[in-house]
Amino acid sequence: MKLRHLFMINFFIALFFGLTCSLLPGPLLQLYGLSVSAAGIWTTRLVGGSILGFATLMWFGRRVASADACRAVALALFVQDTVGFIASMEIQLSGSVNAIGWSNPLLYFLLALGYSYFVFFAKADVR
Repeated sequence: MKLRHLFMINFFIALFFGLTCSLLPGPLLQLYGLSVSAAGIWTTRLVGGSILGFATLMWFGRRVASADACRAVALALFVQDTVGFIASMEIQLSGSVNAIGWSNPLLYFLLALGYSYFVFFAKADVR
């Protein structure tokens, strides 16, 4: 798999979650078994905006010609997915969210694993 393919897979995941968080925060929180409050909706919308920012980075990053720039984007996404995995595991193991919540640490783990390959192991041109 090439890095641009991972960017595209990640783009569609981020687009889905970013739009859902931004446009449907209440139903999304309920899907995970979380209580809906004004603070929760506000925070979920802010997170959605950040996710859409990452989606934009992936969309335009897939066409970047510079291997150094691609590696920099992959490193940023590796850090983001690693932190997302840890945070998702923490809330999942606390029992605060229902079984659907397991999708988040799984997705974050797989994406972090993919980006770790391009950041730490792929020594040749990542494009």
